[in-house]
Amino acid sequence: MTRHLLLVLIPLLGSAGLVVPFPSEQPVVRGLAASADVTMRLYVPAGDVTVETWDRDSVHLAGQLGANASVFGGGTRTHIKLGIEARSNADSTLPRASLRVRVPRGARLWIKMIDGQLLVSGTRAELEAYTVRGAITVRDVAGITSVESIDAPVIIAGATGDLRVRGSRGRVSLTDVTATMSVSTVSGEVTLTRTAADGRVETIGGRIAVDGVAAGGTLELQSHNGAIEVQVPATRIPMLTLTSRSGTVTGAALRGNTAHGTIIARSFKGDVRAVATDRVR
Repeated sequence: MTRHLLLVLIPLLGSAGLVVPFPSEQPVVRGLAASADVTMRLYVPAGDVTVETWDRDSVHLAGQLGANASVFGGGTRTHIKLGIEARSNADSTLPRASLRVRVPRGARLWIKMIDGQLLVSGTRAELEAYTVRGAITVRDVAGITSVESIDAPVIIAGATGDLRVRGSRGRVSLTDVTATMSVSTVSGEVTLTRTAADGRVETIGGRIAVDGVAAGGTLELQSHNGAIEVQVPATRIPMLTLTSRSGTVTGAALRGNTAHGTIIARSFKGDVRAVATDRVR
């Protein structure tokens, strides 16, 4: 019996007679068959996650797991749930992972993180992304896109369809957006660059900066005590309604036309400023 015990222990001993530790990170690869419009949930508490789309009938996950992380989940071709969980509940740190996930282009996708960097690109159906802190970047999306963050900055670069962004202190940056949208923050700054959006932007204390509106569309900008700045093309000035109860209003004399859109900007305490420029778009 002693001989058999020694045979078991020998592979675990280093040259100095100590137990060799497992590596702090472990590679992971998972693949699942999926329909073109699969409904999928992905949960990663902490780390870095990149989600890309492709034209294959499968979901592929690959990357590295932290020391206290393991993969859970599964599903059918039409409904899949994958996530990262702790190996040991005795470890109070968030399980971490660095992952690249590829899903069908028409997937209906729900992603949740607590602390991490999330990048999503190419979705064409539905995307819902949520994180507490870290950062969210969304690129080249269409369909219905919903992004929510507490302290994480949000970057949207290229979006069409319907867009919803909710935040608290994190900055929200929208570029190349042609969508019906709703954006709201508590104190986070909101900037719209090269946009042709139609919808509403609202913040309590954050600054709002916008460079135009969709032709024939209506964009409502509202802040309690944050400043609002609107830049419009001098040759296509939209109809402007600018008001502030106790702040300064600049540019109210600009004459616009509803054919070029309508911008309504109002602040309770902040300054409201509109500028006509040839540099817009």
